[in-house]
Amino acid sequence: MFESGNLPAAVARTVIRGDARPCDRWSLGNRLLMLLAGTEDARGFKQWQEVGRRVKKGAKAFYILAPVTKKKTVRRVEVDPETGEEREVEQVRIVTVGFRDIPVFRVEDTEGEPLPDYAPPEPPPLFDVAKRFVEDVKYRPFIGGYYGYFNHLTKEIVLNTHDARTFFHELAHAVHHQVKPGGLKGGQHADQEIVAEVVAATLCELYGYEGYIYHGWEYIRHYAAQGGQQALKAVMGVLADVEKVLDVILGAAEEAAGAEAA
Repeated sequence: MFESGNLPAAVARTVIRGDARPCDRWSLGNRLLMLLAGTEDARGFKQWQEVGRRVKKGAKAFYILAPVTKKKTVRRVEVDPETGEEREVEQVRIVTVGFRDIPVFRVEDTEGEPLPDYAPPEPPPLFDVAKRFVEDVKYRPFIGGYYGYFNHLTKEIVLNTHDARTFFHELAHAVHHQVKPGGLKGGQHADQEIVAEVVAATLCELYGYEGYIYHGWEYIRHYAAQGGQQALKAVMGVLADVEKVLDVILGAAEEAAGAEAA
């Protein structure tokens, strides 16, 4: 299908709608402070009240850093493209002048209304198999920038869509991290992304999800171009790793099916 261009019509990409957690927009440094505090969700006192929860009596806050900003007027000279005349213009910029402590509380130190559950009504195929390779699979509202990721440090998959293709892609990363000597490199590297996407495309075909091959092909073309390669050659170059990942995933699926039958 990749070679012939005979790809299924593209289906619409879906994302999970809902209110994102405040910490989803924190800086990496603040998210690390949150993890060090032993939680994956922390908010200010009033932020917990807004979602119907209250901080337990005696709970202690930990602190994150918020930038202190101010407006600064900058003057610069511009050349009018039509007249060629120089003119001085003013531009207002927001600059960071320092930081201040913000107290926040862990979700474990609150009580009240349950937080929203964004998991799909029916889990995707291989969902139970994924638990052999990761600690958890979590669903969260889409905040832009990505549809999901695999975190090799926390050994979890986080998804901002219910689309099976994204789940398959991140599952492929998780397994690839185990079978690749030394594990995956941090960040998005062309070869790793192409392996994950070819695995995802294959699993979509095996489990009857049509319409995702188009997205997979465009994804592969993008990363192949980053490496200065043609897409099909890039695919052929990683097929050995694709085979290893698929062998592990499908082997685990067969074992799980055999255990259920027994």
